[in-house]
Amino acid sequence: MSGNNNVTSRQMALFTFVVQTGVGVILLPSFLAKEVGHDGWISVLITGGIAVLFSALIVILLKRYADKAIYDINKLIFGKAIGFVLNVLLILYLLVASIGGLRIFVIYLRVILMPKTPVGVLTTFLILPSVYLIWEGLKYVCRFKYFTMISYIGFLLYIAFIIKELRFSFLLPIGEAGTIPILSSIKTSFFSFLGLELIVFFFPEITDKHKVLKWHIAASGISMLFFLIVVLASTAVFGENFLKVQTLSTFNLTRIYNAPVFERVDLYLLGIWFVAMGCSVRGYIFAAYYSLQKVFNLKKTKLFHVLFFGILVLASRVSQDMNETFKVLEIINLIGIGVSVFLVLCLLLSFIRKKGVRMR
Repeated sequence: MSGNNNVTSRQMALFTFVVQTGVGVILLPSFLAKEVGHDGWISVLITGGIAVLFSALIVILLKRYADKAIYDINKLIFGKAIGFVLNVLLILYLLVASIGGLRIFVIYLRVILMPKTPVGVLTTFLILPSVYLIWEGLKYVCRFKYFTMISYIGFLLYIAFIIKELRFSFLLPIGEAGTIPILSSIKTSFFSFLGLELIVFFFPEITDKHKVLKWHIAASGISMLFFLIVVLASTAVFGENFLKVQTLSTFNLTRIYNAPVFERVDLYLLGIWFVAMGCSVRGYIFAAYYSLQKVFNLKKTKLFHVLFFGILVLASRVSQDMNETFKVLEIINLIGIGVSVFLVLCLLLSFIRKKGVRMR
């Protein structure tokens, strides 16, 4: 293990929480309103429970193999050849998620704050912190995420300020959408919980593995609570009909309150939230960067660093159409669900193929 990549289970939990919520919370309220109206919060609760269960099962899988990451586990369960192919597919998933996340980040920034700034300038500007932090290692990527707590505290305080604007009658009657539509909407909600699977790539770097189960479960549980608050607030402010026609409903939520002195509170909230978005996207970028090194035995050199980020930036500029980007995100969501299910399958297979399993 490299010292710059060593993290505690609590730092890994923060990493997971920010990756899950930084981008996912922006789209969730309006997407759920289109599917289940004002019952979106029920979908969040159910999906959150599933995410917590998956988090627990994934950690149980990792602890069965002591200090091994998913790359090693795949080879032990499926053999070297099939295991290598699966590892390459996982890296492709991480790369696609990184490119999709960076693309949506740039689009949001252009739509909301900088519509006239060239895409190349925005992409370069947004990627610079990641260039530095990822070179330094996982420890520094996780530490920087402590700064995002300002974003979450600020957003929750804002919701407390607008509580008088909430019309809880917009949430009634409970369960009106019906059981089938609510259960069907789980796949939409699950996109926001993507990130819980990233621990499988970094598990060997966690120094206090005896605490990782409770912290990883806590990360998904706290994410669920945060999503629940935002979806409830958005629905209670806009109502399901208005919420359905919005794209960036969470950002629109910041525009309904004007402070006497600060006036445009939304600009301050959006400014600090872009820090959280950047950290969210960086989680997948670092996972892809780290995984390429581990699977292909690549050394961390300046040439590799420059090539990796150069290709990432170029790939993210292929298309800047918002509708196409949403389609890409839907694909990423389906693949992410598939990856989570695959990890649970690996846990089940570990009881059959016991090679490398730690004996107690």
